[in-house]
Amino acid sequence: MNAEARNEESPLEMCVEALATARVRGLSAEAPIHALMATLGAQYGEHVGGDGMYRDFGTVECHYERLGPDEPWLGRFLVVRADRLVEKVRLDELHEELRRVGQSLVPLPVGRHGVPDTTLRSPVSGATVTAEGGLAVAIAAPVWPTPELRALPEAQWRAVCASLQDLLPLTRTERGEWLAARVPDSAEAAEWWVSLLHPLPALRFREPLRAAEWAGLEIWLLDRAADAAVWPREEWVWRWMWFVRSLTQRAAAVHAADLTRLSLAAMPMTVAQLHALSADWRSLSVPDLRRARTARALMSVATAYGARVMG
Repeated sequence: MNAEARNEESPLEMCVEALATARVRGLSAEAPIHALMATLGAQYGEHVGGDGMYRDFGTVECHYERLGPDEPWLGRFLVVRADRLVEKVRLDELHEELRRVGQSLVPLPVGRHGVPDTTLRSPVSGATVTAEGGLAVAIAAPVWPTPELRALPEAQWRAVCASLQDLLPLTRTERGEWLAARVPDSAEAAEWWVSLLHPLPALRFREPLRAAEWAGLEIWLLDRAADAAVWPREEWVWRWMWFVRSLTQRAAAVHAADLTRLSLAAMPMTVAQLHALSADWRSLSVPDLRRARTARALMSVATAYGARVMG
């Protein structure tokens, strides 16, 4: 694709950007509504149902979730409605354009109501494209990737919950001793940490009056996991983001300082370096695209909670 075609932002270019960067015209689903309106158009339809909502700009939808009726709406993902674009976008064209920027699509076969279709995922961005008959139908571009989280067997779930109940009232020193006596010193350590953290969101929602206490324990555990390099740094960041965005305002308020501190500590580049990156995503390397996305996510947390710390 030549530069002139990209400047006109063809349907193909919009789809490629969403798959490569999980953004549309430089915006993610976390963008403020005024930025979305300035970029996608001032007219949109709003569809609200329970704790889910989406704004339909025509060729792009912005989807939101909230933790309850008194909680703010949080952008989760954009959907490029390729089936509404003025030109059809072929799957082979998407493959070719992504190869040009050093990326690819991995097929994830699914069945929908007995109708054959194909879903493919971009490993770099976590965005997915659904296609039918070799043509793109829709592209879902998440604000951040979803960490893998397999369900625990019931007996293991109960055992981990009991351990967490024992861990909650301990001092930091006692917690450290508890961890040191139990963390496997092997390749099983990462799986052990996943199992330990798994029930904590459920415990927070099950005991709303103690949600801040449970959140404090989870912050402490994620901090220790970071110190131990349990997961690759990028995977830790996305687990951190899912945790932070699952906190109610009440549970998060008392931990604003730690939420800000840990988010800033995990930044893969400085704010100045982030702002210095080219606005043309095609000119950025895959590592730079990853680092920029990680930095923006962490900055969104640090900005939100840093303001509370500063008063």
